[in-house]
Amino acid sequence: MALGKKAVVLVVAAAVAAGAGWGFVEWQKSREAKPSVAWGSVDAREVSLAFEGSGRIAELLREEGEAVKAGDVIGRLDTRAIERRRAEAQAEGLDAQWRLAEEGFRKEEISSAKAELDAVESNLALARKTEDRQLKLWKANATTAQNVDNARWSRIALEKQAASARAVYELKAAGLRPDEVRQTKAALDAGRAAVDSLTYQIETAAVLVSPVNGVVRTRMAEPGDMATAARTVYQISIMDPKWVRAYVSETQLKYVQEGAEALVTTDTTEPLKARVGHISSEAEFTPKTVATQDLRTVLVYEVRLNVEDPGNRLRLGQPVTVDFAP
Repeated sequence: MALGKKAVVLVVAAAVAAGAGWGFVEWQKSREAKPSVAWGSVDAREVSLAFEGSGRIAELLREEGEAVKAGDVIGRLDTRAIERRRAEAQAEGLDAQWRLAEEGFRKEEISSAKAELDAVESNLALARKTEDRQLKLWKANATTAQNVDNARWSRIALEKQAASARAVYELKAAGLRPDEVRQTKAALDAGRAAVDSLTYQIETAAVLVSPVNGVVRTRMAEPGDMATAARTVYQISIMDPKWVRAYVSETQLKYVQEGAEALVTTDTTEPLKARVGHISSEAEFTPKTVATQDLRTVLVYEVRLNVEDPGNRLRLGQPVTVDFAP
């Protein structure tokens, strides 16, 4: 008796399953039979990111599958060597030299140079008088030739000192020449440019920033690897907007218009709004010779749609159904 009840239950369950399966098949057939329906998959644009500078990777902050936002820092290079070079290239000293050259010498420095000149010239005047007295005494046989020579050499030495002191005073009184000021300014500008270049390498070229909102699809390096501008470190899929690539036959082209709205459905999500963004100008695998009418009906054209998916429910590669006449 119990065995008979189980058999009845199994028969009923089989009938229900068959009915559900038949209903799903019929629904699928009705959807497939609609001439404006096509099939495709979720796609996305990708951004390949590499460091602008070269060096050893210090850290990578995102793993595959993690979401990133525009402006997020996702990697850095080791910049310790560049930071030491920047410290050595600081331009404060050059700036001070240029300001001194532009402002000229201080009044105190000019006064000091004038005082030194006056002192040397006073000593020179005394040396000349001493030499004259020694010459008169020599003529009167009242002194020696050695004293005359000493007085002459003392006078010559003081004349040279006076000439040097006068040149220093005149230089400080007149200030630096315009060419010397410009030369000092050029050295300052070169020093500042060197510091700015090193700062850019540290703060920009050695930092990897995501330019878009997306998801890390591939991480192609690890900390410790050497990075260059030609080596891709991350591949990021742009998730907004998402793309759907669908394929339509020639007979369906009348339902597809650029800018027209469409509905995208999957087996797990409710319909999502989409808009036709691009229609291929030629069929894929089109032969170079003219195709017959029967062959033209099986050729397909690629259609790309932008999908509104604020909830991020669609996944890359997910198969979808597109209705171009919702």
